[in-house]
Amino acid sequence: MKIQLDRKGEESLLDQARSQIIAALHAGIVQPGDRLPSLRRVAIASGLNVKTVMRVYALLQEERLVALRGGSGAFLTEHLLRGSEPLEALRLLRLVHRHLNDASALNLAPGRYASLVQRVVTRSAMLDRSVAVVECNEEQVRLYSREIEARIGVRSIPVLLSDLSEGGAPETVRSASILAVTDFHLQEGTLIARRLQKPLVRLRLRDDFLPTLIDAARGGRLVMIVHDPSFFPAFKRALGLLGLQPEHLDRIDVVAGVERAAVRRAMARADAVYISPLCAHSLRDLAPRGIRFLDFINHIASEAMEELEAWLLLSSDVSPGKHLPLG
Repeated sequence: MKIQLDRKGEESLLDQARSQIIAALHAGIVQPGDRLPSLRRVAIASGLNVKTVMRVYALLQEERLVALRGGSGAFLTEHLLRGSEPLEALRLLRLVHRHLNDASALNLAPGRYASLVQRVVTRSAMLDRSVAVVECNEEQVRLYSREIEARIGVRSIPVLLSDLSEGGAPETVRSASILAVTDFHLQEGTLIARRLQKPLVRLRLRDDFLPTLIDAARGGRLVMIVHDPSFFPAFKRALGLLGLQPEHLDRIDVVAGVERAAVRRAMARADAVYISPLCAHSLRDLAPRGIRFLDFINHIASEAMEELEAWLLLSSDVSPGKHLPLG
């Protein structure tokens, strides 16, 4: 846009500039955030000196109509629209329209979409839902079950694979809404889910967990303090498959958290320590000063938790045989 100022005009130079800006906004020539003509351009076009134009721009800034940015110039602010256009309400309306359009692309009518949003917000569907976490060892099954309860607030049942004999399953598993397994037992989990006619979700580790342990073992001695060390042989094989060399695997010590004397001895020669959330927090007090702790708030990948939560909240709205659209 152009700003033309006339020192001989009936309006003050400030009023002239303001009126021209408002007219340009009304005509759609400019929008909030657009850059205004430079001081020099306005001065040349109006026959004024740059200092006079600078005073006009400074007064526009005091009125919060213009923002002066050193080295960049003058820009229109959104202040002109306040009072005449409810900006927050407009943003909210556009948000709703955008979400309704996305829902329409998934063949969701507005009323049904609103019902889904209500269910997600109130989490009412969680009241009668439960998750059966199936694994081969106490460490992982209890760790994952505990984390699922803490993160999404649904009852989680730890189940050992050995408790699921062919054709049989505890009533807690039969009544569960969904089964969850790790990739290591996906084949067995798939067969069990089919037999019990339950949906199945894969539980994957967060992507920095194993690399952190691997780096620690490569750099020195790593001590893992856990509830149930019986998981470690399979865990060790997995680390080997991920490229950790035998000499580095031998640097990993696994100790049961209940054996405090063994924990203290292992920590005394450790460079880094991982303590399972299933173990007492007070075990940290047994470590030598300055030892490096590998702390993880969560172990399960966010994507896996999101998929699990989606099935629990919205699975009744998915046609049989279809996967839930997750975005």
